[in-house]
Amino acid sequence: MERGDAGRRLEDRLRALTSLPLRVCVTDNLHTMISFGRSSEGLVVRLHRMFLRAPPAIQEALARYIRGAEPETSRILDRYIEAHRWMIRRVPVHERRRRVALRTEGVHHDLDAHFERLLRIYFGGRRLDCAVTWGNAPRVRLPRRTIKLGSYSADARLIRIHPALDQDWVPDYFVQWILFHEMLHHVHGVHFDGQRRRVHTPAFAADEERYLHLEAARRWEKENIDALLWWPLERGALRAG
Repeated sequence: MERGDAGRRLEDRLRALTSLPLRVCVTDNLHTMISFGRSSEGLVVRLHRMFLRAPPAIQEALARYIRGAEPETSRILDRYIEAHRWMIRRVPVHERRRRVALRTEGVHHDLDAHFERLLRIYFGGRRLDCAVTWGNAPRVRLPRRTIKLGSYSADARLIRIHPALDQDWVPDYFVQWILFHEMLHHVHGVHFDGQRRRVHTPAFAADEERYLHLEAARRWEKENIDALLWWPLERGALRAG
């Protein structure tokens, strides 16, 4: 997205506040409002266009965040984003989902079969207006520091499951727990407690307790997380769509 004069002014301001050689890229992203990373030219800061109108106090909070912020700075920026959420463009659900190649059949696990089983057992056969797919498998240096086994996009109403779970030694009940957890995100949505965004509410936790193999799944994760962190992206494995 073209940044224009406002973007250049914000870039100059952040350079002065951080004393860092940085470049600002203005985006129109749907999800990530702030991100930054290194390049050969220095630090690249990607900011949603809502920050072009940020007052000095928010610019100063951005500078602290870039340098390595304390929790209060993150809360200041979260409040600013919530107040300007109307500036995030709306893309119809069917259009967002059409951009993703849905892949449910893995080598060892069929997500569609798991999804249908969970609907029968825990939702009384009720249909949920969301889709499921094997997600991204970016190449990373092993072992990973963390691994996100499942995610839910409310905008696209789409559940993604990490392809590291498509292995013959990963039990069905564990894949189904990760999928069930993301299905509950679809059902429960997001709640706001004052300025605080909450997705794992008491109601969510109580609903998750219904999963019959919850303790076994938690125990299996604890015993096998190291193996998942070492999972390599092999030839033929599912990649990003």
